[in-house]
Amino acid sequence: MKKAKASLLAKWFTLTLCLAIIAACSNNGNTPNATNAPSNAGSSTNAPETETPAEPALPEVKLTFIYPVSAQPGPDQQLVNDEINKYLKEKINATVDLKPLTFDEYEPKLNAMLAAGEDFDLAWSSKGWLGNYQPYIDRGAYLEITEDMIKQYAPEARANIPDKFWPDMLAVDGKVYGFPIYQVAAKTKSLVIQKRFVDKYNLDVNSIQSYKDLEPFLKQLKENEPDIIPLGLAQNSWGLFTDKTKVGEGLVLSYAKDDPSLKYIGGLQILDEKKEYYDTMRSWYQAGYINEDAPIIQNINDLKAKGNVAVGLEFTSKPGGEVGEMAVNGGNEVVYAPIADSYFTGIAGAMHVINKSSKNPERTLMLINLLNTDQYLYNLICNGIEGKHYNKTDDKFIEPIKDSGYAPNGDWVFGNQFNAYLKPGQAADTWDRTIELNDSAIVPATSGFGVNEESIKAEIANVTAANNEYQAALESGSVDPAKELPKYRDKLIASGQEKIEQETEAQWEKFKQDKGLVK
Repeated sequence: MKKAKASLLAKWFTLTLCLAIIAACSNNGNTPNATNAPSNAGSSTNAPETETPAEPALPEVKLTFIYPVSAQPGPDQQLVNDEINKYLKEKINATVDLKPLTFDEYEPKLNAMLAAGEDFDLAWSSKGWLGNYQPYIDRGAYLEITEDMIKQYAPEARANIPDKFWPDMLAVDGKVYGFPIYQVAAKTKSLVIQKRFVDKYNLDVNSIQSYKDLEPFLKQLKENEPDIIPLGLAQNSWGLFTDKTKVGEGLVLSYAKDDPSLKYIGGLQILDEKKEYYDTMRSWYQAGYINEDAPIIQNINDLKAKGNVAVGLEFTSKPGGEVGEMAVNGGNEVVYAPIADSYFTGIAGAMHVINKSSKNPERTLMLINLLNTDQYLYNLICNGIEGKHYNKTDDKFIEPIKDSGYAPNGDWVFGNQFNAYLKPGQAADTWDRTIELNDSAIVPATSGFGVNEESIKAEIANVTAANNEYQAALESGSVDPAKELPKYRDKLIASGQEKIEQETEAQWEKFKQDKGLVK
């Protein structure tokens, strides 16, 4: 009897020990510790040793990440991709196939991949630009990212986003379908002017408050710089018009600053008010101030890369942004000349979205978490490998190595930009000034408002086609506005512009009442 009892106790002890071992090895919640890299992150060409290896409960997965870049990837693209994958294997037992696409090919490729059901996990998106947030949500392209998912797979990244900014991520159905890339959240339209010409012609940059103030300078350039394009424009870079009496530059809708009722100003009215502007663009084009191929060239950076564009346009100028502009202007230093007010545009101007058809959405969200919190990984994808693509000059600054084979020049595409190393020419307080700009920019009444396009999808498609036909030509001055502007207006009306404006106004009136914006 004693012998049988002892045998039973031995078996029970063995079973208990096995269960304890299994429990110790299991992954509670299947969530690895995605912490910031050590304080010496990036100080070696090899990834820093991690204190928390990938947990065995996570099976290995391969992810795909598509994103826009300003130029074709360099020869070391795969080399950097391999280094990233070594690190990700340790952190979340995953690899990622990076698929950079130029700005002009990104939208068509994204559409084609979605239409064909092509497999990808992570993509770049924005409100009102590439991968346009709400329209793609309406067509079921992006996966909803719930609070529970964020708490489990990206809590550190979410903790870095100020709560007052988070509502900007809400779609019209009140849900969230993307994760913001935290960076400058204010938009200031500026002219980008090569510094050598500012110095040579003693241009007072502060005197330029609108496009009208630019004309004498363009005339000087045309008369004295035969190999220089005074004003460079392209299909993806036009729109010098500003009206500081209105709120709405680059926003979802416009209203007059001095109107307490916040009455919606529609696109047709704004079009009528731009006649003088279009006439000016026409006269500049005929005078040779604007490049002749402006309505044809797709990517302005292809033109700027030659270094012979004296003045260009930047829609979201930001502290330290001159360094990036210098890189795409043939290495020539540039200065900003703001021509519009600074508006808080929210954090949805750049974000990461998960393909609704992704086979690994949880692991994709873990990758998003790392891109927004892990300084080593973020700077690896932004700048490449230390010693090969850049050198550190101190804890904050790096010096890119010229013609190194990897220079995507798109920190704002990859993750939380406040984790970025600073580059030559940027002030040590760049990130402090960026945060100050975010906090001080004008917060429009439209913040949080989005148009539900369900009932006007056909009209929007038709109006978009009309815009594509006329906008670049009129904005570049390559056609006579006296002839083409009436045709454009008529085509907008025939395409459904009035219905779009009626629906937008109705939704705006409801939003104002619901939010108590007007008495």
